[in-house]
Amino acid sequence: MRLSFVAKRPMMVILVCLLLCAAGVRADELHLKNGRMVEAEEVWEVGDAIWYRQGKVIASFARTDVARITKSKPAPAASLSSVSNSGESANGDEMVTRTVSRILLKGGRQIDADAVWENSGLVGYRLGKMQTVIDRRDVERIVHDVTVTEPKSVAANASLRYTTGHSGLDRLIAYSGDKYDIDPTLIFLIMREESRFNHRAVSRVGARGLMQLMPGTAAKLGVRNIHDPVENVDAGTRYLRTLLEMFNGDVNLALAAYNAGEGAVMKYGRRIPPYRETMNYVWRINTAYRRAMAANRNEK
Repeated sequence: MRLSFVAKRPMMVILVCLLLCAAGVRADELHLKNGRMVEAEEVWEVGDAIWYRQGKVIASFARTDVARITKSKPAPAASLSSVSNSGESANGDEMVTRTVSRILLKGGRQIDADAVWENSGLVGYRLGKMQTVIDRRDVERIVHDVTVTEPKSVAANASLRYTTGHSGLDRLIAYSGDKYDIDPTLIFLIMREESRFNHRAVSRVGARGLMQLMPGTAAKLGVRNIHDPVENVDAGTRYLRTLLEMFNGDVNLALAAYNAGEGAVMKYGRRIPPYRETMNYVWRINTAYRRAMAANRNEK
C-alpha cells in the first residue's frame, strides 16, 4: 500500500490482547533512564523496543528509554515428576497436551506450528488460519509430532482476548474479520501497528485512519470519509483480503504488500522487499501473531 512510518505515537502502548502467561514467576525489573522502575512478569526485546507483560497487559518502551533490565530467577518449569497419576500438576492444575510440528531456526528460535511442509527451498507452516513460508536456509531442522504438556489453567488464562480500549471498535474488528474471513487478531495487530487505534492518525506521506489507507487506495475501495472508523476498517480489511488472495494466503507477503505495496513484492519475485521498515513491520506482526496463536490454541 505504501512505504511509510505511522504518525508518531507514545511508545508505551497498553494492550490487553496477547496473553503470554507464565504462572508463578517472580517479577523482572525494567529500570528507565528517567528513574522510574517497572516490574513485569515477562520481558523480551523486538527490534528497537523492549516489551513487557504485567498480567493481561502488554506494553513497550523504546530501547533508548531503558537503562537496564534486572531479571528474576525463573520459576521451575513443570516436569513429568510434578504431574500426578490423575493428570494434575503439583499445584492441582489439570494438565492438557497438544501435538505440534516444531521448526528449529538457526540462532536458537523455534516455531511450534499446526502443520509444516517443504517445497522448492522453502518451509511453509500454518498457525490457525494463518499460513506463510520461510527460507529453508534459515531452518536448522524440523521435528514433527512434538507433544507439549501445559497446565490447563495456564492455557485457559492464555486464551486470546484483545481490546483496543473501545468496545465498539473491538466489535467492528470482530465483525470485519467474520465478514471477510480473516482472523480478527490479524486485523487487530495491523491496526495497532498502523495507527495505535487512533482514527485521526495521519502519516507523513498521507496515509489516514485506523488502517492507514492512502487516499487513492481509499477512493478505489469506495471510501467516502477516510477517517470514519466503519468505512476505514471495512476498506482496510477488504484490501487485506485482496492481498491474501493475490499471494495465495501467504500472510507475510500480504503484510509486506500492505506496508510497501503489492508492486514492491512483485518486483522482488514475490518475496518480502529488502526494505528495513517493511521487514521489521512483517516480523513484528508475525511474531505477535504466533505468540497469540500459541496462547489461544489450548483453549479450543
